[in-house]
Order: sequence, then C-alpha cells, then structure tokens
Amino acid sequence: MRWTKVLAFTAAGAFTLTACGGGGSDDKGTGSKPGNQPTNEYAGVPASAALQPNAKGPAAVPAGAKKGGTFTLNAQAIPENMDPSTEYFQDSAMILRLTTRTLTQYKVQPDGKSVLVPDMATDLGQQSKDGLTWKFTLKKGLKYEDGTPIKASDVEYSVLRSFETAAMPGGPTYQMEYLKGGDAYKGPWTQPGAKFPGIETDDATGVITFHMAKKVLDFPYFTAFTMFGAIPKAKDTKTNYQLHWVSTGPYKIQKYTKGSGLTLVKNTNWDPATDPARMQLPDTIQFNFGKDEAATAKAIMASNGPDATTLTYDGVDASVLKDATGSKKNQVISGPSPCTSWTGASLDTQKIPLEVRRAIQVAWPTRKLMQATGITQFDAAPGGSIGAPQVPGFKDLPAAGQPVTGNGDAAKAKEMLKKAGKLGFTLSYYFTNDKESTKKAQSVRQPALEAAGFTVKAIGVPGSQLRAKIKDPKAPTNMGNGVGTGWCFDWPSDSSVYPAIFNSKLAPNTGVGNVKLPWLDAEMNTISNLPLDQQGPKWSELDKKIREQVVPAVVMYAGKGSAIFGTKVHNAKIDPNAGVPDLTTIWVG
Repeated sequence: MRWTKVLAFTAAGAFTLTACGGGGSDDKGTGSKPGNQPTNEYAGVPASAALQPNAKGPAAVPAGAKKGGTFTLNAQAIPENMDPSTEYFQDSAMILRLTTRTLTQYKVQPDGKSVLVPDMATDLGQQSKDGLTWKFTLKKGLKYEDGTPIKASDVEYSVLRSFETAAMPGGPTYQMEYLKGGDAYKGPWTQPGAKFPGIETDDATGVITFHMAKKVLDFPYFTAFTMFGAIPKAKDTKTNYQLHWVSTGPYKIQKYTKGSGLTLVKNTNWDPATDPARMQLPDTIQFNFGKDEAATAKAIMASNGPDATTLTYDGVDASVLKDATGSKKNQVISGPSPCTSWTGASLDTQKIPLEVRRAIQVAWPTRKLMQATGITQFDAAPGGSIGAPQVPGFKDLPAAGQPVTGNGDAAKAKEMLKKAGKLGFTLSYYFTNDKESTKKAQSVRQPALEAAGFTVKAIGVPGSQLRAKIKDPKAPTNMGNGVGTGWCFDWPSDSSVYPAIFNSKLAPNTGVGNVKLPWLDAEMNTISNLPLDQQGPKWSELDKKIREQVVPAVVMYAGKGSAIFGTKVHNAKIDPNAGVPDLTTIWVG
C-alpha cells in the first residue's frame, strides 16, 4: 500500500543515534556474521491483526471518554484519491474508515495490538473445501446515511467499480488476480452489460460469494479494503463520486473541498451495535489539508484554543523535537508502521552481479544518510528484514553478510570488489535534485560509494519526474529503480509483500531488483498455500534467504508511525497496519 511518508522521511533536523541501534563500538558496520544486525524494537511485538471472527459490537468506549466537541486533524499531505473503490493510500484509508464500513475491519485494542474483526459481515468469511470460493453474509439492519438498506449487490458494485482502471488508475489490483475472470473484466461503466463471473450476490439473504481464480487463504484481510464497502449504483457519479461518497460508517460528509478540507458530522443511521471496531465520540471531525508541517507541530505543542483538540499524523517535525523528547513527550505517540525502507538502494539483479551487490551493502552509509535527511527515532526503527515485524509469525532472523546499521566500511567493500575483479564497477541511479534533503543525501551517498571503489553516475531529475523515471522499463540505471524507496504491506500477511515485489512475472522496474528466480517463485507459491498460522515463520526464513542469496536491496530501516496531538485529545493510538492513528476511537475534551 502507498503512504506518502515513505517518500517523505526527509525532515530537516538532528538525528538521534538510538534510531540506528545506538552509538556502540561497531559504528562502521563491518560485521558479516549472523547476529550483527540490530534487533528491531518491534520484533517482539505480539502478532498484529490476529483473526477474531466472533467479535461483536458495540466497541467498548474507554473509561472517562466524553462525547461531543470538534476534533481537528491538520496535515501537510493532501489526499490523492477518496473514492472507496480505488483508494490506495494509508492516509485516505484511515479517513475513509470513519465513513465507509467494509466486510471486515481492523480493530486497534487498548494495548496497541490490532485484530481483524467482522464489520458489515457476520464473520470473517467461509472458504469452500477446494479453496476456490469465499462467502460472506451481511448483518441485518445495515443502513446508508439516508436510512435506505445496504444490499449485497451494493458491495458487488463497489468491487466492480475497482476494475475501471482507465478512468480511475492507481488503485489496488489484487482483485484482478484473485477473482475469477478478473484478468479480462473492465468494469461496469466500460462493460455495462457484462456479467462478471468472480462475484455472485443474493440481496434476499445478504450473501456475497466470491469465486476465486486460485486459493487465497488470507482473503479476509483483503476484504478490509474500502472497495469491499457498499456503493448504491443509483448514487454512483463515476469519477466525481470521490467528491461526495455515501456514508455507511459513524460519520458522514457535511462538506468536502478537494485539496483543502473535509468536515464530517455524525451519521444518525449508523448502528453501533453492529460495529465492533468504531466509536462515534466527537460531534464533528474537521480535516485541514496542505498545512505547513512545522507551523502545525508548534501550534499543537502549544495547545492554545482549538489547537488543544487538534492532531497531526505528519510525524514529529524537527522544530519540536526537543519538546517531543522532553517536557511534552506525552503529546506524542509512535509505533510500528507497515513500511520498510531501502530508500534509493534497490539493486538491479539483472545488471549488478551478486558479488557487487554484497559489496554495495557493506559500503552503504545508512547512518550518515539518515543523519543528513533528519530521520529521527520517531520515523524509523533499526532492522534489516524486508518484511515488517508486526506481521503474525514474524521472526527476527539476522542474515549472514548483512552488516550492522552504520556508516559503512569502504575499505572492506573495496577489497570485496578487488576479489571479484569488479573494482571501478559503475553504479547509476536517479536522484531528486530540487529538494534540499535529497541533495544532502546525494552528497553523502556518492562519496561513500566512490571511496569503496565504485564509479558513480548519478542523474539528477526534478522530483515531479522521479517516479516515472525509476519505473521506466528502459531506464539507463541499475540502482533505485522500480519500488526504489520501500514497501508497505497491504495487509498483515507476507503474501502481500514478497510476491508483490519479487515475482518473476513482474514487468521490468515494477518490483524490487528485477528478480527472476524460479526457485524463489516456487517457494513463494508454496508458502502462500500453507495455512495462515504456518506462513509467518516460513516467510521469515525466506526473507533471510533473500537477503543472503539474492541481495535485491540494502534495507535501511523499518518505518515508524508517529503523531503529535493537543492536550485535549485522548485515546490516540497508532494502528500498526497503517502507521497512522486510529481516528475512530479518539475523543476530545
């Protein structure tokens, strides 16, 4: 899943060494034996999003919680897409959770762990014995904001709209792979008379049946995506629907100005007795987009007037870092996010030999890069795995040859190149040349690689062109292409991580490292077909093998989610599956 903060961990300011595992004696990162990598601080976090199929509403309201008032959220980021059928960003997904119920949903518990619970469905779905059918039944009495009943066919229509990729590009595509006929269907606007074979519904019974193209054991996680909400066909305004979508959740739209702000008010036709995940505490929730990050952070820390009931999920700006780690630390929360970063350090396995990739890993100046770009302990946690630590069954398995997070070891890397006969090997990559933080990163990265014996060809481009450049299948570069910054899991199962970035069938520069390994495809397929409770440890073992035998990227850190909130904002918790606060349980006063 996409989250703008993966690309924006570049606030100016000091870097605290604890974010890199401390300033111990092994600062150079010269180790190559297993065990030298720092342990991610979330490696011991109990399984996130375990299945809780019998969860019932209403959600338990925290002791002392008050109803009423206005809760405000100010953010620098502007939501790119608010259409429930196609949204694919963490911030918009969290906002839509207030208005859009789905078949299943995540519930963040008081201890910060999350579980997957039934939302509009009566349970977490029933899979057929052959694994090729999933059935969900809607709860009785579900209504839209205008009081009309929610029907099974409305859920079907919402999913069908997600296939309109020509009109609404950039959304999730799993449904095209998972559902029968998904590889050919073009959507209800393009093919208004076509019967899609992947979904069957019965409005009389509320049953929704998904016919699968293959076994998908973790399908209930996918049904928490907002495309598995409900959209009445009669209310569909096509590409304008995202400007005023129909509510099924505890809040509904009073006013939305795209690019500027969103005002939500209580939806009186939402029934809390049917919803185990959400609450309806503030009277109004006000979103203001495009706000200055530093000014917002300072105002919230001061908490004067309405700023006392305001929150920002932009993270901890360097301008308030002293307060955030000192006298006002109680106004900050941080926690795991679904993201792992290898910012700029994806390595093309078709162009760079394995011995060279291993040398790059040893030379990589991780700590100095993080210092140069102002990444703090609120942005990142030490860790070397490709997968995020809160996925059920995660194991922290250090990989041989993967050095400890540090400043890199140019001398050792140069010796490795000499031994491989590759001294002077040319590394080429794009970098953003119109942003101060990325220029600072470049001033660290190129000298470090050159000191290690590489020839560096760095191509500066405007930030507005970078995404298109690194995804160009004919890019003349061998680093940073494709998914060049990092990956956020789409749900807490690693089948939404490794196949999505390492499958041999991926088009050039759409995954990580352009990996083309039949043995890896086979192992990913085998693990994906194991029972869910057996997958986690196997994915961890494969993660270790990829880092040892493939080296498709230099993993820099695991992302963290953080937020600053006013003194009258309560019950703010980071959702570990989003890296942003769960907005459905916050109260003010």
